[in-house]
Amino acid sequence: MIMIYVTGDTHIPIDIHKLDDDAFMEQKKLTKDDYVIICGDFGGVWGNGRGDNYYLNKLENKNFTTLWVDGNHENYTLLKNYKIKEWHGGKVQFIKDSVIHLMRGQVFNIEGKKFFTFGGGNSIDKSIRDPGRTWWSEEMPSKKEYDEGLKNLKLNDFKVDYIISHTAPYHINRDIFKKAVKDEYKLNKYLEDVEDMCDYKKHFFGHFHEDIDIDDKHSCLYQRIIRIV
Repeated sequence: MIMIYVTGDTHIPIDIHKLDDDAFMEQKKLTKDDYVIICGDFGGVWGNGRGDNYYLNKLENKNFTTLWVDGNHENYTLLKNYKIKEWHGGKVQFIKDSVIHLMRGQVFNIEGKKFFTFGGGNSIDKSIRDPGRTWWSEEMPSKKEYDEGLKNLKLNDFKVDYIISHTAPYHINRDIFKKAVKDEYKLNKYLEDVEDMCDYKKHFFGHFHEDIDIDDKHSCLYQRIIRIV
C-alpha cells in the first residue's frame, strides 16, 4: 500500500529542511511509489541556476516522489518552459522524474483516492517586488483555469477525497487568519464555492505559515508533515 503525506510551503531554500532525513524520519521506509505533497510556494523553480539544481537533485534522490501545487512565490516565466503532460488523470509538469508540479484545476486519481488541485495566491508584498524577476501576475489564476477546475470536478460528479490548494477558502481567510484581501477575493471565493459543490473529506492548504487544524475539514500546514493515506 502506498503512503501519501502532505505539508506546507517549502520556499526553497528557506523551509525545505523539514524534508531532511533527520527531520522527516518516516521517509526511510518510503519508496518512489510514495508521495509528499507540498501546498504551494515550492520555490524550486526560481533562478534556473545551481541553487535550483542542488535542491531539485536533492529531492530527486529522496526515497519518495515530490508533488506540489504552485503558490504566489514561484517563477512562472521558468515554469512555462516545462512541457505539460498527463499523469494519473490530470495535467502535470515534470520538473524532475520524481518532482512533479500538479497544475490548477485538475483531479488526480492516486491509488483510488481523488485529489483536486488548485494552486495560486496573492502576494501582499508585490508592490516592493520586481515584476518578471521576483513577482509574476500569473500567481493568480486565469478564467481558463477556474473553468477547467469546474469542468473536471463535474466529470468526477463533484466527488473528491482531498482538496489541495495554496490559499484558503474565503470564510477561513476572513474569520481565522483575518487576511481577506481584495486582490485574492476571487480565488478565495472560488475555493469556497468548490467546497460547497463537492463531496470531499479534507481540504489542505499552506500560505499562512501556521500549523492549524481549523476543524475536521480544514488544515493549514507549514512545518508539519502529516500522513493522509
